Amino acid sequence: MKPAVCLFWLPLLFSAGGITALQAPYDTPEFVSLASKKWPSASQWASLNASLGGRLKNLRPWAVVCYSSDALFDYEECQTVLTGYDNDTMASRAFFLNTRILPIPPKTSGKIIHDQVCRQGTTPPYSVAISNASDASIVVKWAAKNKVKLTVKNTGHDYLGRSAAPSTLQVNTHTMNDISYIPEFVPRGSAAAPVPALTLGAGAQLYNIYAYAGAMNFSAVLGACTTVGAAGGYLQGGGHGVLTPAYGLGADHVLEVEIVTADGSIKIINAIQDPELFWAVRGGGAGSWGIITSMTIQTYPVIGIGASLLVIEPNPSQNLTALAIDFIALLGKYQTEFVNSGIVSVLVPFEAQYILNFYLPTTTSHISTLNPFFSELLALSSNYSVASNTTSATMFASVTAAETENIGPFFDSVNLYGASNQLSSRLIPQASLSTSTSIQEVAEAIWAGSQILNEPLQSGPPGTFGAVPPFLLGNMPAATRQKANETGANPGLYEAAWHVVFAVPWTIDANETTSNAIAEAVHSATNPLTALGITSSYQNEGDVFEMNWQQAFFGYKYANLSSIKQKYDPGNFFTTYKGVASVTNLNAYQCYAEDLRADP
Repeated sequence: MKPAVCLFWLPLLFSAGGITALQAPYDTPEFVSLASKKWPSASQWASLNASLGGRLKNLRPWAVVCYSSDALFDYEECQTVLTGYDNDTMASRAFFLNTRILPIPPKTSGKIIHDQVCRQGTTPPYSVAISNASDASIVVKWAAKNKVKLTVKNTGHDYLGRSAAPSTLQVNTHTMNDISYIPEFVPRGSAAAPVPALTLGAGAQLYNIYAYAGAMNFSAVLGACTTVGAAGGYLQGGGHGVLTPAYGLGADHVLEVEIVTADGSIKIINAIQDPELFWAVRGGGAGSWGIITSMTIQTYPVIGIGASLLVIEPNPSQNLTALAIDFIALLGKYQTEFVNSGIVSVLVPFEAQYILNFYLPTTTSHISTLNPFFSELLALSSNYSVASNTTSATMFASVTAAETENIGPFFDSVNLYGASNQLSSRLIPQASLSTSTSIQEVAEAIWAGSQILNEPLQSGPPGTFGAVPPFLLGNMPAATRQKANETGANPGLYEAAWHVVFAVPWTIDANETTSNAIAEAVHSATNPLTALGITSSYQNEGDVFEMNWQQAFFGYKYANLSSIKQKYDPGNFFTTYKGVASVTNLNAYQCYAEDLRADP
């Protein structure tokens, strides 16, 4: 897919001894704050607004209309907010929202607020919905001149909170949702053979892309949560989904990118034009490289999906902790074979019930690969019973059908939209599942992390939803493991058999003590795995308080990414929280330090 020329510089950057990362401090950009005398004047904002056709908006938190003391209070509008607050589609359209910490009470406790003031919080004071790269260039040049930090928001699915920050100008790409199929695409400047491809505007969401793919009869390597914007943090962070074990990361299939860099230049980058930057934006982290306005990805013919959807119940008369650990170990025994065979596994082990789903592309995999696991499970009938089993080698005619009928709704069912969420994660290397001893150690560490996670939830404090399970996602890019150095994505992704996620949702009804305890528990849940030397993490679903984040999120590629960052953004204008060359002590990030003061 990529000519060899795009890799000519890699041997110069990868050190034989591992990381040789450029060390902090990086350039610290001098951004003005809303309280500063240097904050742009009304006339300067008006000038920007005029240059963008009047699309500059003043932003207040979405629920300001529910606060009776605020001038914007509106009872009818408040009902709309409360009704749609736990709807992911509505939330992704809002200018205001980010999935890490939401600024208002959810529908479960929502009401007219009479005794509080609606503060701005992390909501940017201004936003502009851009329509094209020229708009983005205007914004970047104005912001750089006036020293205003930018935040870029597509749909707000950012668990590190990078699409919202105080005293920033939000660049909203959500309306840039064009989708076009190109039967024979050749990147600019390339002599490569043409391939079928799809060009996506920065705001194109997966549910629209899957519908378009279904209508046009093709498949693409994309994700599970259908309200996510593909060209945002998804592909910029790597991007995994149902086709990933058999076809690779989403980032592996990006052919060309349109991006506005820190100097306001509009660039078309690919394996020939600006190959270093092209390498970095494919997996090297969202928001660090510029404003991406479109991406072109390779497509494939229609791919059917087989599936086995199971509900397993452990024997309640036995030790449920031991049974849970043993079941994780049982799946771990086969997990490397599954992922190397192109099969996705998803395990959600509640204490008294395990949800286990398998998905496999019919072009590369066969459901008979699951038979040894099934046989061993059935032989343990005194320990586990199969409460539900729906299995078919050809369950879904296409990826679109699998996503819209099952995978998307499944992930919607296990996500509590309208609540604040915090995540931490670890990528379990295939090497850690290579012996019975190492598999057992990993299983015990995962369950120990789950126990840590649930410690603050045991008493059922207000604003929480009861015990939460770990998520074991077996959708890692085994097919492109030997091509790990062709993108900027975390090498831990390519080495992994499992992506283990610990997450807790909570609402405004949780008091400060509970909120702090949850934050600490989520942060600490990965400690047992870390103690085994498992330290890599997927940045898109990582811990906002990850300590050694350079290594966890980027691995040995951090040195290369740092070098490219300094070449294309020497002033560090596009600094993001715990992104490449991150400067974490900016005013825009003050809430992180307040949330967990132990973070360096």
